[in-house]
This record gives sequence, C-alpha cells and structure tokens, in this order.
Amino acid sequence: MIAERMLIIWAVLLDAALAASMNASTPGVEGASCPGSISLGGRNRPIHMTNAYWNKPYDPAGEVDVDGNGVIHVYMKGRTYFSDKCRAGSYSNNRYTKLRLLGKRIRWTTDLATAGCGCNAAFYLVSLAQNTEVSGCKDYYCDANSVCGVRCTEIDLQEANKHAFHSVLHLAQDGSGEGLGYGGGGSGWSNSRDWTKEEYGPGASCIDTTKPFQVEVSFPAYRRRGQMLLRAMVTRVSQNGCTLEASVDTQSYHFGGQSSARELTDALTHGMTPVVSYWSAPDMLWMDGVGGDGKGPCHKDEPDLCGETVKFYDFAVESLPTPVRLI
Repeated sequence: MIAERMLIIWAVLLDAALAASMNASTPGVEGASCPGSISLGGRNRPIHMTNAYWNKPYDPAGEVDVDGNGVIHVYMKGRTYFSDKCRAGSYSNNRYTKLRLLGKRIRWTTDLATAGCGCNAAFYLVSLAQNTEVSGCKDYYCDANSVCGVRCTEIDLQEANKHAFHSVLHLAQDGSGEGLGYGGGGSGWSNSRDWTKEEYGPGASCIDTTKPFQVEVSFPAYRRRGQMLLRAMVTRVSQNGCTLEASVDTQSYHFGGQSSARELTDALTHGMTPVVSYWSAPDMLWMDGVGGDGKGPCHKDEPDLCGETVKFYDFAVESLPTPVRLI
C-alpha cells in the first residue's frame, strides 16, 4: 500500500511538472475555458465561446457564461471570443471563428438594463484569426487600440450602456475611428448625435433601455470594376416596432490620407472574429458624457454602480440584396 501511494504521489508530481514545463515553454496555453456554445442563424454548426485569458486574474472560473437557452451572460471584466472550436487550457488563432460579413448583416438581442454611466457592454469584430502573435493577453487578442500590444482592424458593432450607444469603424492604426449613435464627448467636442436621450435611454420613447432590444448591423457592398467594396456600415436599433437608424459611409472615412474602404473590405472578406465583453472605467465620458454641446446623457461616470452582468442572445447572419454596380 505504501509503495502504491508513493507511485501515485510521484505520478501526480510528474504530471504537475510536465504541465508547468508546457505552460512555461509554450506561449498562450494557460487559462482558456469553454463556457458553452450558441446557435447562430445562417450557420449550420454551433459557435463555441472561448473565454479570454484576460478574465483569469479576476475569477479563475472565467467571467462569461452561456446558459441552456443560448444566452451569453457577460460579467464585469469578462471577455469571450466566438470560436469554431474551444479547447480548455489552450489558445489558437486557428480555432477562432471567421465571419465573412461583406454584403451581409448580423443581428442580436441585448439586455444592458443595469449598465449605467461608465459601463460598456460591447460586441465587436476583430481580425483575431489572422493574428499570429500571441500578444500580451496570451490568447492572440488584437484590436485598433493595441490593448494587448498588437493592432488589427476592428469594427465595434455595439459599445453601449443604458444611456449611450455607438457603432464604430476602426482601421488597424486608427484607435479613434469613425462612428455613429448617441452620447459622449469632451471639452469643446461632441461624439455622435444621430439620436437623442428622448429616443434612446431609460423610459425613452423609442428604445427603452430598461428592457431588451434588438440590434442589426449591415455591411452593404458595391461592385466596381469587378471588385466588391464596402460602401457603409448601417446600424438599426429596434424595440416593439420602433427603430433608430444611422450609418457611416466609407467614402467619408479617411485616415492617413487613405480611404478606409479597401482595408475594411479585406477584413470583412477574410473573416472577422466576434468578441463580447463588459467593462467599466471612471473616464468613459468620451462614450456617454454630455460633450461640448451639453446634449449627451452622463455628467459623471460611476463604474462602481455598474450592474453585475449584461446579456446577448438570438444571433443571426443574413445576406443583403445584390450589391449595386458602380462605374
């Protein structure tokens, strides 16, 4: 019996040593967790969630869950990546989903009733699958603001709380981007004002953000000299038959003297990975503040009052009508 116990102890120690060695020598293999999968209308196979390594310092169990109804529950400081496969304990950019959305639309339902000023319930696209660098986040994460040390093209489908909502196009080198929606600003400047607090917000006339609402983001394309190019990003926010709509045209979005159409077209054609996250900050007035015109919703950000979780569900992807041909 003593010999058997010693063998078991040695086996456990050997396994631990091998695991420690693998984690020490192989970048980015630590911490991946797989909270579940969802269905995505328009695709035949399920989408798996891969929770970010970034979650781990806050909660060893991860900060994102998927319930039996396919609802993604994102807790504060949580981030998860849409994946074709999820393998617990390891990360690979080859497993991240590549949604090809040029000439298509993606829609979902969100519930951010407890996300107030200083909270950000985000759903966005990044070129994660094409990024071969593990990055400072150890899971191949990249975005237009180099949060983890690697830049890539980013499209914010939703950056929102119950007072503000934005959709933003970002070239890889442009952290500010070009967007639409409502809320935010700073001294002497104002962010998007496509809607008003009377139309979007708690108890508002169109989108009452104390209740779930639907979002649809479209990427209409046009054909020019045999090539498909992104024309615009169009966002529609709907609830009980009332819809708010705004758009950003790639012809008006330039950065560094270059048009945004080509880079964004390439990213959407090669496929971008959807990411869901929920975070807070005491300096998020760029998104939800009153701005220079005084027409924004929040005079002060209060991240300590952010609700525990936000929800995303009922995802679908659909094709748009045939693109317009331009000469």
